Amino acid sequence: MPVIKMPVRVVKHDVFKYLGYKTLKDQKRSPLLEKEIDKALYTALSIIKPHASYDYFNFSIDKENMKVIFKEGPIFSGKYIIEKLEKAEKIAAVFLTVGDQIEKRSADYFSNGDYLTGLIYDAIGSVALYDLKSNFFRKLCERARLAGNGLTMGLSPGSDGWPIEDQTSLFKLLDGESIGVTLKESMMMTPVKTISVVYGIGKKLAIPDEDHNCGKCNLKNCQFRSKPNIN
Repeated sequence: MPVIKMPVRVVKHDVFKYLGYKTLKDQKRSPLLEKEIDKALYTALSIIKPHASYDYFNFSIDKENMKVIFKEGPIFSGKYIIEKLEKAEKIAAVFLTVGDQIEKRSADYFSNGDYLTGLIYDAIGSVALYDLKSNFFRKLCERARLAGNGLTMGLSPGSDGWPIEDQTSLFKLLDGESIGVTLKESMMMTPVKTISVVYGIGKKLAIPDEDHNCGKCNLKNCQFRSKPNIN
Protein backbone atom coordinates (compact mmCIF):
# COMPACT_ATOMS: atom_id res chain seq x y z
CA MET A 1 0.00 0.00 0.00
CA PRO A 2 1.85 3.11 -1.20
CA VAL A 3 2.52 5.97 1.20
CA ILE A 4 3.86 9.14 -0.38
CA LYS A 5 4.90 12.60 0.73
CA MET A 6 3.56 15.34 -1.50
CA PRO A 7 4.40 19.04 -1.63
CA VAL A 8 1.70 21.59 -0.91
CA ARG A 9 1.47 25.23 -1.88
CA VAL A 10 -0.39 27.59 0.43
CA VAL A 11 -1.36 30.77 -1.40
CA LYS A 12 -2.00 33.76 0.85
CA HIS A 13 -5.01 34.78 -1.23
CA ASP A 14 -6.67 31.44 -0.41
CA VAL A 15 -6.01 31.90 3.31
CA PHE A 16 -7.75 35.28 3.08
CA LYS A 17 -10.69 33.62 1.30
CA TYR A 18 -11.00 30.98 3.99
CA LEU A 19 -11.12 33.76 6.59
CA GLY A 20 -13.99 35.41 4.72
CA TYR A 21 -12.07 38.00 2.66
CA LYS A 22 -13.10 36.75 -0.76
CA THR A 23 -12.09 39.64 -3.01
CA LEU A 24 -8.74 41.31 -3.57
CA LYS A 25 -10.37 44.62 -2.67
CA ASP A 26 -11.34 43.26 0.74
CA GLN A 27 -7.88 41.81 1.26
CA LYS A 28 -6.09 45.09 0.43
CA ARG A 29 -8.13 46.77 3.14
CA SER A 30 -6.61 44.45 5.76
CA PRO A 31 -2.84 45.14 5.94
CA LEU A 32 -2.66 44.14 9.62
CA LEU A 33 -4.32 40.80 8.90
CA GLU A 34 -1.96 40.27 5.97
CA LYS A 35 0.99 40.81 8.30
CA GLU A 36 -0.36 38.20 10.73
CA ILE A 37 -0.93 35.73 7.90
CA ASP A 38 2.63 36.21 6.66
CA LYS A 39 3.98 35.51 10.15
CA ALA A 40 1.86 32.38 10.55
CA LEU A 41 2.76 31.08 7.09
CA TYR A 42 6.47 31.29 7.88
CA THR A 43 6.02 28.86 10.78
CA ALA A 44 3.14 26.79 9.43
CA LEU A 45 4.91 25.65 6.28
CA SER A 46 7.62 24.04 8.42
CA ILE A 47 5.17 22.00 10.52
CA ILE A 48 2.75 20.86 7.81
CA LYS A 49 3.45 17.19 7.00
CA PRO A 50 1.46 16.27 3.88
CA HIS A 51 1.09 12.54 3.24
CA ALA A 52 -1.11 10.25 1.18
CA SER A 53 -1.88 6.57 1.76
CA TYR A 54 -3.64 5.03 -1.22
CA ASP A 55 -4.28 1.89 -3.21
CA TYR A 56 -6.35 0.48 -6.06
CA PHE A 57 -9.20 -2.02 -5.61
CA ASN A 58 -11.41 -4.04 -7.93
CA PHE A 59 -15.08 -4.36 -7.04
CA SER A 60 -18.46 -5.69 -8.13
CA ILE A 61 -21.88 -4.07 -7.86
CA ASP A 62 -24.96 -5.73 -6.37
CA LYS A 63 -27.74 -3.43 -7.59
CA GLU A 64 -30.50 -5.50 -6.00
CA ASN A 65 -29.06 -4.96 -2.53
CA MET A 66 -27.49 -1.57 -3.32
CA LYS A 67 -23.96 -2.68 -2.48
CA VAL A 68 -20.49 -2.09 -3.89
CA ILE A 69 -18.57 -5.22 -2.89
CA PHE A 70 -14.80 -5.68 -2.56
CA LYS A 71 -13.08 -9.06 -2.47
CA GLU A 72 -11.20 -7.82 0.60
CA GLY A 73 -14.54 -7.88 2.45
CA PRO A 74 -15.71 -4.28 2.94
CA ILE A 75 -18.74 -2.86 1.13
CA PHE A 76 -20.07 0.56 0.17
CA SER A 77 -23.81 1.09 0.41
CA GLY A 78 -26.50 3.10 -1.31
CA LYS A 79 -27.81 4.32 -4.63
CA TYR A 80 -25.54 7.37 -4.76
CA ILE A 81 -22.21 5.53 -4.70
CA ILE A 82 -23.48 2.82 -7.07
CA GLU A 83 -24.48 5.44 -9.64
CA LYS A 84 -21.10 7.16 -9.33
CA LEU A 85 -19.12 3.93 -9.75
CA GLU A 86 -21.26 1.94 -12.20
CA LYS A 87 -19.06 2.85 -15.20
CA ALA A 88 -15.81 2.26 -13.31
CA GLU A 89 -13.70 -0.89 -13.38
CA LYS A 90 -11.81 -0.21 -10.16
CA ILE A 91 -11.32 2.50 -7.59
CA ALA A 92 -8.43 4.45 -6.17
CA ALA A 93 -8.99 5.07 -2.46
CA VAL A 94 -6.84 7.53 -0.53
CA PHE A 95 -6.35 9.13 2.86
CA LEU A 96 -4.83 12.60 2.63
CA THR A 97 -3.55 14.48 5.67
CA VAL A 98 -1.35 17.42 6.54
CA GLY A 99 -0.59 16.02 9.99
CA ASP A 100 -1.59 17.14 13.47
CA GLN A 101 0.97 19.86 14.22
CA ILE A 102 -0.96 22.60 12.45
CA GLU A 103 -4.14 21.91 14.44
CA LYS A 104 -2.16 21.71 17.69
CA ARG A 105 -0.61 25.10 16.97
CA SER A 106 -4.07 26.52 16.25
CA ALA A 107 -5.47 25.02 19.47
CA ASP A 108 -2.59 26.48 21.50
CA TYR A 109 -3.37 29.98 20.28
CA PHE A 110 -7.08 29.53 21.00
CA SER A 111 -6.38 28.28 24.53
CA ASN A 112 -4.21 31.36 25.14
CA GLY A 113 -6.96 33.69 23.95
CA ASP A 114 -5.31 34.63 20.64
CA TYR A 115 -8.30 33.73 18.51
CA LEU A 116 -7.17 35.55 15.38
CA THR A 117 -3.89 33.66 15.12
CA GLY A 118 -5.70 30.42 15.97
CA LEU A 119 -8.10 31.04 13.10
CA ILE A 120 -5.24 31.85 10.74
CA TYR A 121 -3.45 28.58 11.50
CA ASP A 122 -6.71 26.68 11.07
CA ALA A 123 -7.24 28.37 7.70
CA ILE A 124 -3.70 27.56 6.58
CA GLY A 125 -4.27 23.90 7.45
CA SER A 126 -7.48 23.80 5.43
CA VAL A 127 -5.86 25.47 2.42
CA ALA A 128 -2.93 23.05 2.60
CA LEU A 129 -5.27 20.05 2.69
CA TYR A 130 -7.25 21.40 -0.27
CA ASP A 131 -4.03 21.81 -2.26
CA LEU A 132 -2.86 18.32 -1.30
CA LYS A 133 -6.11 16.85 -2.59
CA SER A 134 -5.76 18.80 -5.84
CA ASN A 135 -2.18 17.59 -6.30
CA PHE A 136 -3.17 13.97 -5.77
CA PHE A 137 -6.04 14.34 -8.23
CA ARG A 138 -3.70 15.71 -10.91
CA LYS A 139 -1.30 12.80 -10.46
CA LEU A 140 -4.19 10.35 -10.66
CA CYS A 141 -5.39 11.99 -13.89
CA GLU A 142 -1.91 11.65 -15.41
CA ARG A 143 -1.76 7.94 -14.60
CA ALA A 144 -5.29 7.33 -15.84
CA ARG A 145 -4.60 9.14 -19.12
CA LEU A 146 -1.44 7.11 -19.76
CA ALA A 147 -3.41 3.90 -19.22
CA GLY A 148 -6.26 5.00 -21.48
CA ASN A 149 -8.64 5.39 -18.55
CA GLY A 150 -10.85 8.13 -17.24
CA LEU A 151 -12.02 8.72 -13.70
CA THR A 152 -14.79 10.19 -11.62
CA MET A 153 -14.46 13.30 -9.53
CA GLY A 154 -13.57 12.71 -5.90
CA LEU A 155 -16.17 11.00 -3.71
CA SER A 156 -16.08 11.15 0.10
CA PRO A 157 -18.25 9.41 2.72
CA GLY A 158 -20.57 11.94 4.32
CA SER A 159 -20.74 14.09 1.19
CA ASP A 160 -23.82 14.37 -1.00
CA GLY A 161 -25.72 11.06 -0.78
CA TRP A 162 -22.95 8.78 0.48
CA PRO A 163 -23.46 7.66 4.11
CA ILE A 164 -20.60 8.67 6.40
CA GLU A 165 -20.73 5.21 7.99
CA ASP A 166 -18.85 3.90 4.96
CA GLN A 167 -15.74 5.50 6.45
CA THR A 168 -15.34 2.20 8.31
CA SER A 169 -15.09 0.35 5.00
CA LEU A 170 -12.34 2.65 3.79
CA PHE A 171 -10.38 2.02 6.98
CA LYS A 172 -10.64 -1.72 6.29
CA LEU A 173 -9.31 -1.22 2.77
CA LEU A 174 -6.54 1.25 3.61
CA ASP A 175 -3.95 1.49 6.37
CA GLY A 176 -4.64 4.90 7.83
CA GLU A 177 -2.25 4.38 10.72
CA SER A 178 0.67 4.31 8.28
CA ILE A 179 0.27 8.09 8.05
CA GLY A 180 -1.11 8.62 11.56
CA VAL A 181 -4.79 8.71 10.55
CA THR A 182 -7.42 7.10 12.79
CA LEU A 183 -11.22 6.97 12.88
CA LYS A 184 -13.36 7.94 15.86
CA GLU A 185 -16.72 6.39 16.77
CA SER A 186 -18.31 9.58 15.44
CA MET A 187 -16.85 8.69 12.01
CA MET A 188 -14.65 11.77 12.16
CA MET A 189 -10.97 11.32 11.43
CA THR A 190 -7.88 12.47 13.25
CA PRO A 191 -5.85 14.51 12.52
CA VAL A 192 -8.62 17.00 11.86
CA LYS A 193 -7.02 18.17 8.61
CA THR A 194 -7.57 14.81 6.91
CA ILE A 195 -9.85 13.70 4.10
CA SER A 196 -10.78 10.32 2.63
CA VAL A 197 -11.52 10.18 -1.09
CA VAL A 198 -12.54 7.53 -3.62
CA TYR A 199 -12.14 7.85 -7.39
CA GLY A 200 -13.75 5.50 -9.88
CA ILE A 201 -11.40 4.51 -12.73
CA GLY A 202 -12.24 2.92 -16.07
CA LYS A 203 -12.18 3.16 -19.85
CA LYS A 204 -15.84 4.22 -20.03
CA LEU A 205 -15.09 7.35 -18.03
CA ALA A 206 -13.68 10.68 -19.18
CA ILE A 207 -10.91 12.68 -17.52
CA PRO A 208 -12.74 15.40 -15.56
CA ASP A 209 -11.65 19.02 -15.78
CA GLU A 210 -11.82 19.39 -12.02
CA ASP A 211 -11.87 17.27 -8.89
CA HIS A 212 -14.94 18.97 -7.48
CA ASN A 213 -17.95 20.68 -9.04
CA CYS A 214 -19.01 23.63 -6.88
CA GLY A 215 -22.20 23.97 -8.91
CA LYS A 216 -23.45 20.62 -7.62
CA CYS A 217 -22.17 20.93 -4.06
CA ASN A 218 -24.63 21.45 -1.19
CA LEU A 219 -22.12 23.30 1.05
CA LYS A 220 -23.64 26.71 0.39
CA ASN A 221 -21.31 28.65 2.69
CA CYS A 222 -18.04 27.00 1.66
CA GLN A 223 -15.19 29.51 1.66
CA PHE A 224 -13.75 27.95 -1.49
CA ARG A 225 -16.96 28.06 -3.54
CA SER A 226 -16.14 29.28 -7.04
CA LYS A 227 -19.61 29.07 -8.60
CA PRO A 228 -23.22 29.05 -7.31
CA ASN A 229 -25.12 25.86 -6.50
CA ILE A 230 -27.33 24.86 -9.45
CA ASN A 231 -29.30 22.05 -7.77
